[in-house]
Parts: sequence; structure tokens; C-alpha cells
Amino acid sequence: MTPKRLLLTLALTGALATAVAGCTSASDDSPRPTSTSSPTAAAPADDTCVDGVAWMQFDEGGETEKSLPDGCDTIVVNGNGGTVTAGPAKVVVFMGDGNTVTVDSVDQVDAEGDDNTVRHGGDNEPVLNTDGAGNTVTAR
Repeated sequence: MTPKRLLLTLALTGALATAVAGCTSASDDSPRPTSTSSPTAAAPADDTCVDGVAWMQFDEGGETEKSLPDGCDTIVVNGNGGTVTAGPAKVVVFMGDGNTVTVDSVDQVDAEGDDNTVRHGGDNEPVLNTDGAGNTVTAR
């Protein structure tokens, strides 16, 4: 498994665990799927925080600036040369090169790629985990 796939798997596993934890119930009279029902999972929505994860996709020739004013627990930036302005986050994940995220606060930055930048507010210095070169985290 490549490091990129490992980071994505970890980020999505955390989101799935959070979603599943909210699915428990004290009563046993909840509806059960029948043999004719076929549950489908929705694809992750780009540029929106869904179940604690926001997927910010930057494709060649597409948008280069995006915002997520309310923030999200995990912000995943995939692609190259994108700029994100966001509210608070627990984790920012980069999967690409030359991206910039300005965030109100962040606890951890996972950077797979090169020359990514996080500018953060808040008093704590986030943990930086990186497999690339030139990735920086600075207070604004």
C-alpha cells in the first residue's frame, strides 16, 4: 500500500468510525433491512464537511481557491496548487504538491507531497507528519 493510499485510508476510516458510532440505539424496535432492500453509500461530497470529513479536490484546469468557513474535523486536500481557507480543523491532510491551507486552528498536519503550507491561528503548534519535502506549518 502506497503512503498516499495509507493516509487516505486512515482519514476515511476515522470518518467511518465516527459515523458508525452514532448508529447505535437503545431500543430494538428499529427497522431492519429486508432481502429486497439494497443500502447504498453516498459518494463523498467535495468542498463540504460530511460526517467530520471535507474532501477538497483540485483538478487541473479547475478551481484553485475554495473555502470552508465552518471548518471540519478532517480536511483532505487532494491535487496540486490549491488554496483553502477554513475554520477550525483537527487534522489537515495533503495529498499533492504546492497547496496552501489557512485555517483558524489545527492539531495535526499530514503531508504526502511537496511544498504544501498550513497557516494557522490558535496557540498550539500542530504536529507535522510528512513524507515530502518543503512542507511547512506556520502561525499567522
